[in-house]
Amino acid sequence: MSEQRILITGGTSGIGLATARRLASRGAQVAVLARNATGLVAARRQTAAAGRQCLALRVDVTDREALSAGVEHAVAELGGLDVAIANVSAATYGRFRDTPPEDFERVVDVTFGSAVDTTRAVLPHLEASHGSLVVVGSLASEVPLPRMSAYTASKHAVRGFVEVLEIELRAQGSNVAVSLVEPGPVDTPFWHNVVSEDGLLPPAVRPLHRPERVAAAIERSVDRRAARATVGRIWVLSRLAYRFARPLSSRLIAWLLSVAERRAERGPGRAAIWNPSGEGAERR
Repeated sequence: MSEQRILITGGTSGIGLATARRLASRGAQVAVLARNATGLVAARRQTAAAGRQCLALRVDVTDREALSAGVEHAVAELGGLDVAIANVSAATYGRFRDTPPEDFERVVDVTFGSAVDTTRAVLPHLEASHGSLVVVGSLASEVPLPRMSAYTASKHAVRGFVEVLEIELRAQGSNVAVSLVEPGPVDTPFWHNVVSEDGLLPPAVRPLHRPERVAAAIERSVDRRAARATVGRIWVLSRLAYRFARPLSSRLIAWLLSVAERRAERGPGRAAIWNPSGEGAERR
């Protein structure tokens, strides 16, 4: 990992920030792309404390031209690119029928569209270095999260896109390694950054993994050039249970939804689909 040139989108909070710190501690040259200026300052400070200050660039990943320019800037400053980590996600929280079309579409644009556009921008540079692309997905790609329909749909799309990309690159004889890292619920600011469509916020789901654990899985995926990793054995079992025990598993999730709605916190959420939110905190 030492001296590898690494780009991370969404690196100013949660999983992205934990990953930037972890890789900087191993001597990697890290570039972080995100929207929040306060978070970018925090990322520089925290990676420097870990061992190496990062290059912090203010970029909105939903702006394709700005994202492409940000990637080119980072590559020029780093002198090339060995690893790219597409990590941006955002969500609304509320029933589908209460979710405005513009909120739904924005979640898809932020969560799925940014992964596609990041891949498009970094792939030529990774081809040149025989590098690695890591996309952070979610267990939601296979186990639905009620009240988060746009996010669940986006993570399904992310998984399908990554699987097709990996096959296409393999068929072309590419030396780029493609990895999909899928965690279960993680203790990050993500849960308070949702748009609440009806005044409720997501309840705390247990067990919540530490973002550092997901960062370690990302690191292993890069080291081993592994195609896929799921973080948390219990969530591997949950995936299997949902797949093979339907319709019972669907009824169980519906019951859990009713319990969650009775216990949910109240608040508007920070609406990260529209507003910069990563301010340098790994946990919520």
